[in-house]
Amino acid sequence: MIVAALGLLFFTEDWQLIFNVEVQITAIKLSFIAVIYIAFPVLLIRFCYYFYQLVTQGRKEGISLFCYQTLFNPINFLFRPSLLTKSGLTSRRRCLISVILLIALYGSIFAMSSLDA
Repeated sequence: MIVAALGLLFFTEDWQLIFNVEVQITAIKLSFIAVIYIAFPVLLIRFCYYFYQLVTQGRKEGISLFCYQTLFNPINFLFRPSLLTKSGLTSRRRCLISVILLIALYGSIFAMSSLDA
């Protein structure tokens, strides 16, 4: 909200526009779009890094990358914590946090877009 108000003041230099609800909603939407352009690559890189850590160092001894426990799909290591070591569980948690934050960010943008209707 603060970023939206400051952006509005910076571009319009009119204090009275801050109190217009439609202008506020538009400024908040633009702020969310700016945040998604920054957050999407950061969260994607974070997910890829910790997923790489998960499959390289987080598997228990004797569990291969493509095995029947994960149905020959490495993504399924996220859903099978019994196949992971302590460091693998930490990497799994960080991967899931990245995915949850990304979904929450996109959900908030979709919720904001429904305010127009």
